[in-house]
Amino acid sequence: MARHPIGAALYAAVPFTLFFLMVSSEEEPDNPLFAVFFGLITGLVFGLTAAAERLRQRRLKRLGVWDGSSTTRR
Repeated sequence: MARHPIGAALYAAVPFTLFFLMVSSEEEPDNPLFAVFFGLITGLVFGLTAAAERLRQRRLKRLGVWDGSSTTRR
């Protein structure tokens, strides 16, 4: 997922937004707005985490510490 931080953000934001919409009560008109807001915040956190991981992997490759494979060789 680190290769696609926007995809990671969307994959996290959409289900969380739908979940928050499902559990919000329909009596108050502000609840859907809060559900969308918290879904976007969740997506932002996941997206920034994936972007940070992508930068970390790029730095490790540049330093020669990591060869880009998903398994470690000993």
